[in-house]
Amino acid sequence: MLSRRMLCSSAVLVLGLGCAAPQVETRTEPVAAVAPAPTPPPQAPALRLGTDARPERYQVELTLDPTQATFRGVADIQLALEKPTELLWLHGVGLTVERATFTVGGEEVSAEVLPGSEDVFGLRPARALPAGKAAVHLRYAGKVSDKDSTGVFRQQDGKDWYLYTQFEADFARRAFPSFDEPSFKVPFQLTLKVRAQDAAFSNTPVESEQSGADGWKVVRFKETPPLPTYLVAFAVGPFETVQAAPGGRKQVPVRIIVPRGRTAEAAWAAKATPELVAVLEDYFDAPYPYEKLDTIAIPLTMGWGAMENPGLITFNAQRILAKPEEETESFRRRFAGIQAHELAHQWFGNLVTTAWWNDIWLNEAFASWMGTKTVQAWRPAWENGLQAVQARDWAMGADSLTTARRIRQPIQTKGDIAQAFDAITYVKGSLVLRMFEASLGEETFRKGVQEYMRRHAHGNATADDFAAAVSSAAGRDVSPAFSTFLEQPGLPLVSMGLTCEAGAAPALKLSQKRYLPVGSKGDAAQTWQVPVCVRYGRGKGAAQACTVLTEATGTLALDGVKGCPDWVAPNAGMKGYYRARLEGDLLKRLTRDGGKRLTVAERIGLLGDVGALARSHEVPPAEALALVERVLPSQERGLVTSAVALVESVREDLVPEPLRPHFARYVRKVFGAQARALGLRAKAGESEDARLLRPLLVEQVAGRGEDASLRKEARALAEAWLKDRKAVAPDMVPVVLQVAAAGGDAALRERMMQAAQASSERRERQLLLTALAHVDDAQLAQRNMEAVLGGGLELREAFLYLVRGTTENPSTREVAYRYVKEHFEPLVQGLPQSAGTTVSSAGALLMNVGEDFCDAEHRKDLADFFGERSARHEGAPRALAQALERVDLCIALKEAQARSLAGFLTRY
Repeated sequence: MLSRRMLCSSAVLVLGLGCAAPQVETRTEPVAAVAPAPTPPPQAPALRLGTDARPERYQVELTLDPTQATFRGVADIQLALEKPTELLWLHGVGLTVERATFTVGGEEVSAEVLPGSEDVFGLRPARALPAGKAAVHLRYAGKVSDKDSTGVFRQQDGKDWYLYTQFEADFARRAFPSFDEPSFKVPFQLTLKVRAQDAAFSNTPVESEQSGADGWKVVRFKETPPLPTYLVAFAVGPFETVQAAPGGRKQVPVRIIVPRGRTAEAAWAAKATPELVAVLEDYFDAPYPYEKLDTIAIPLTMGWGAMENPGLITFNAQRILAKPEEETESFRRRFAGIQAHELAHQWFGNLVTTAWWNDIWLNEAFASWMGTKTVQAWRPAWENGLQAVQARDWAMGADSLTTARRIRQPIQTKGDIAQAFDAITYVKGSLVLRMFEASLGEETFRKGVQEYMRRHAHGNATADDFAAAVSSAAGRDVSPAFSTFLEQPGLPLVSMGLTCEAGAAPALKLSQKRYLPVGSKGDAAQTWQVPVCVRYGRGKGAAQACTVLTEATGTLALDGVKGCPDWVAPNAGMKGYYRARLEGDLLKRLTRDGGKRLTVAERIGLLGDVGALARSHEVPPAEALALVERVLPSQERGLVTSAVALVESVREDLVPEPLRPHFARYVRKVFGAQARALGLRAKAGESEDARLLRPLLVEQVAGRGEDASLRKEARALAEAWLKDRKAVAPDMVPVVLQVAAAGGDAALRERMMQAAQASSERRERQLLLTALAHVDDAQLAQRNMEAVLGGGLELREAFLYLVRGTTENPSTREVAYRYVKEHFEPLVQGLPQSAGTTVSSAGALLMNVGEDFCDAEHRKDLADFFGERSARHEGAPRALAQALERVDLCIALKEAQARSLAGFLTRY
């Protein structure tokens, strides 16, 4: 699954679990007038159910009407009991159990329903059940959520209601009583009773459909292969389908399922999906594992963007659907990347499933790594592999915090499960896989992956199982080196000094420690087994040398060229997961000609490393900003994008007010000519890269660069777009609206807000709310906040796009922060209480609103206001700790960089 902000470069914004009251209700007879003294209730399992009882098969029948807020269900679970059983624990949330019975040896045994905890309830049979086979039958009612996008939930598109599911990580318990853990992987047979006018979909093809005289029909689906509960899925509503070409070696049916009237928006998804399946089958040398492949659009998701349910992938509609006239190049690439990730999951995660959530990286890191490889093989011209290099900075930024998780993090609470879906799992995990693939060789690594799939197909596996399969293919044990990256947080900083002594081969003196930004309270004395590969050269000769740095220091001989090398590229191909520091004059020698000896990937990575070294106060920020000038101008989109990212890392908070005009002149000098040449309108015959660079550069130069001409043109285009939605090219609408709003007046702000409130299209509303978050006037920002609660906006959208966006705007951050504090309880109550990944409660999400401040006063206020509140919300203490650490680091960096920045910027 991809969380919503895993699809973007900004911080992950999600909601999670936040239930406080017992969730399983029971119907009981009145107690007798005289009763014996009560006995203490049995203690429910705290996190896991145990293995004394295991499911072997589920049969679930549900009656579902998308217009209603409840549903009814019948669940039959075949059991294997390891020992005599007097009490069976099952997961269930929000379920009213009306009847429960056991069947043993053909005999029915009544059962009493006992409350346990918010997630677990008990079944006490009238007599103890013997070890062996048994079955449990439950009739119950459940709840459909109108605001969450987890469990069983419903949404409206136009005038129609639709019902969907999202069960990862632990939300299947909201749909049916179950053993809701990934290690319980068994077949499911699902039957849905739905209105005659509704379509029904699930993981498998329809086995039968029977219509009744009561206006309902019964849809029975084929039994699934073994699945964990979190991968079961279904959807009900007046959907329409788009038939794509059959997919893969088995030519399975491929469809895109959309809300009524939106089939024209699914053209790209229908084209790309079967082609991506073929690429993945080639890599795994195994066919797509399921009988069909449907992908279904959901109007709005919070906390996740897509989910890999076998046979029924779910997608946020904004990621999969686009009107033909709005289908931009960036949309096509974004969909392909996400769909490749979800399709990779059909093998990683679905066919072979993690045994427990501590190994969720076996799903998400693999799918991220494989998704990138798939798109690169499918569309080489897109240079998708460069995205992995650009993603380093995001992962390493998260990994540099002392509050960072391990990739393979122990799971001790429910909150730990939600927090396991983050940049460490998705991006760091994928980069570590990429590093070991490069170290072992692509074909060796591929054989290990294929062996892992063969050994564990339709079962569960662990990190040790994967390491064993790769080790078998490699002919050596990779576990020790691999585990140093899986089992500890943080990332290595590898320093390299060149020695050229008479009578000896040139060599690099290597040392490693944990990379820590300035102001960090972490311990740098940490080591890994780091695969290090460098490229180096002298004159026209070049060579590569590799080693594994296992201790704090080491040596790497450079005997591939004659004489002392002229230059050293510290991370060949940018495949290594480490920051590199070149000692002496090596950095200056490497970048003297703009780094032309380096590949594009290596130049992108070098920019990221130098920017990180500036944040750790090991390189002056002036040197990092000067490096941008040396590598530009360039027509390499990835390099320009990374240069922009480095400049943006010098946050406005770090630049004193008197120097901000100087910074603006620096931005215009570096990016201005290219931005103005591209302009705000597309040109005939221009390249795809030009179209993709235009919004990025225009936003940078018009924003931080304060370019008056671009701002004026953006305002005019925004005015035109508000009158005619076809007046601006679709790929430029976001930046045009944002630039216009930033410098806009009250009249423009009012027109934008009225348009957002009146729009019936989510994409348009989200564009307008995102733009309104860019207003620089505090009074206008305050008026925006007044519309969040009770202003005719959907709170989920208003918070994600307007409030959260305003907290990221230095000019108006205080307005949004104050608003959240003043409306903390209404926001907690109004926002979804669960969204599946990363943050486990609405309260935890609100902990992040002050993380962009950069001063001691706000740091204290953040700790004082949210400190006592964090204890009342699942996952909030860790979220607050990370927010406070980010503020601390910014304060320290601001002080450390002040002199160097001032000296550099005064030249502009």
